[in-house]
Amino acid sequence: MDARGVLDSINVPLVLCVGTSAEEIAAIARATGGRLAVLYLPDTASLRAALASPGEVPVPAAVPEPVPTHRVVEFGKLRLDADLREATWRGSLVPLSAREFDLLFALTRDPGRVWTFAQLTTHVWERPYLGDIEAVVSAVKRLRRQLRSAAPGVVVESVRGGGYRLVVADTPD
Repeated sequence: MDARGVLDSINVPLVLCVGTSAEEIAAIARATGGRLAVLYLPDTASLRAALASPGEVPVPAAVPEPVPTHRVVEFGKLRLDADLREATWRGSLVPLSAREFDLLFALTRDPGRVWTFAQLTTHVWERPYLGDIEAVVSAVKRLRRQLRSAAPGVVVESVRGGGYRLVVADTPD
């Protein structure tokens, strides 16, 4: 039976894991109590082949444009230097842990964007989001505490039903 036949014969909810590690697949299976089928596919080409109709030749994926890495991000008077792992507010150093820096760096890369718990988990923690928000909530609390004391014009704002976004106030020098 081909991959399409397998997909058609499954009578339970199906999760497709593309490029996921064995540990992540096991975590998904544990989190769902075995109430769904987990199908591992090593890459997007395999996913396209699995979802293609019989006899259809899957279209190869386009090669993505390289994403430029911005090693220095400035947002108002807030400046983050990823190479030095330093955050400054109006030229003064903001003391941050590694996780706080990574979280703040993510929030500043796209000003005004609302980041969901899932996006922050995958981007900052580099792991799949399985519904647990505690790590993100705790890290945001710690980051807010640091910003209140060292960078009072920088606020991590909660967006109800959405996630978090960074706001930098235009305060006089």
